Amino acid sequence: MRGNSSRQSSAEAITAYFNKASMRSQQETLGLIVGEILNEGRNLSRLAICTRLLRRVEQTEDEEEIAHYNQLIALFFER
Repeated sequence: MRGNSSRQSSAEAITAYFNKASMRSQQETLGLIVGEILNEGRNLSRLAICTRLLRRVEQTEDEEEIAHYNQLIALFFER
């Protein structure tokens, strides 16, 4: 029972983060990242999403993209 409650709260938390994404492109980016993680068979979590976003920041030199990814990372630390 306890495991289901934890999964439910995690799912609710992830849904809340998606709802905070203000721009359609933010939602699209998060959707792509979630799809990548799930297609790899990995567990979906805030850590997995943030790690993927940080990897994208490291791989790009485009300042606009970096700002976009940093805004998404910030969503995960808002309360």
